[in-house]
Amino acid sequence: MKTALRASLKATDSRWTVWVALVVVVLTLTWSVSSVRAIGPNAVRTGFDANTLAANDDLSTGPVSLGFTANFFGTNQTSLYVNNNGNVTFGSSLSTYSAFDLGNTTKAIIAPFFGDVDTAESGSAVVTYGSGSVDGNAAFGVNWPGVECYRPPAPGLNHFQLLLIDRSDVASGDFDIEFNYDQVL
Repeated sequence: MKTALRASLKATDSRWTVWVALVVVVLTLTWSVSSVRAIGPNAVRTGFDANTLAANDDLSTGPVSLGFTANFFGTNQTSLYVNNNGNVTFGSSLSTYSAFDLGNTTKAIIAPFFGDVDTAESGSAVVTYGSGSVDGNAAFGVNWPGVECYRPPAPGLNHFQLLLIDRSDVASGDFDIEFNYDQVL
């Protein structure tokens, strides 16, 4: 089963819409008794892997250019930080490995997986990221392609992806958020 969440953000959208979308993803992953697996070769889009975040536990990149302008809750963003722990942030990196209440934070975060990813674990792949395109639109993507969690309760690797897709064809600063999951244990 291919599992994906797609939310279109406009400059006029409320914060509530994004929190609801993120809560739905978190609840879906939390309430899932078994692994989510894609039928077919892969639910994660290919590409977006020109750059690598070295194997680590709780580190981040420096600011990375999106290649377009994204209006995130009224603030134009042109760069972000790729965080090893399954999320990206605007303005500063995030090394926190334990989940916190997204409804009560001032941190500008997009989190397809909000947990303690440890790519330094034996057998874990590393996080990759880069620019590309989706349906003819400029896009920026981050891949967590077979990453291990810190001291996982069960063996297995997680495969998921975040895409930010420029939709300035709709309105200045508009962009789509796409979460793609191949396997989350």
